[in-house]
Amino acid sequence: MKKEDKDFLKQVEKLVYEQMKQKHVNCDTVCESLGITNQCLRRRIFAITGHTGGKYLLTIRMKYAKELLAKGKYPISLVALKCGYDDANNFSRTFKREVGMKPSEYAENGKK
Repeated sequence: MKKEDKDFLKQVEKLVYEQMKQKHVNCDTVCESLGITNQCLRRRIFAITGHTGGKYLLTIRMKYAKELLAKGKYPISLVALKCGYDDANNFSRTFKREVGMKPSEYAENGKK
C-alpha cells in the first residue's frame, strides 16, 4: 500500500474516532472534514480497501468496540455509546453480524 493511501486511511480513522465521541458517525461528516465529495471518499476507500465507505467506517467502529470489550472495563451499553451508537440493541445486532458473536461473548473471551 502506498504511503499516501496509508496516510489517507489514518486520517479517515482519526476523524471517525472524533465522530464517535460526538455520537455522529457517517460518510457525510467525514467528507466535510476532508473537504471532498462523498463520491470521491467512497471511490478512494474502495480503491484502497475494496470496501464501501460505510463498510470501512463500520470496520473502524467495530475495531474500537472490540478493543473496549476486551478490556472488560465497560458495560455493553457504554461501549455502544463510545462507538457512536445511541441504541445498545442496534449496536449488539451490528456487532454480532460483523464479528460473529454477541458483545457479551466477546467480552467474556477477552477476560480469559
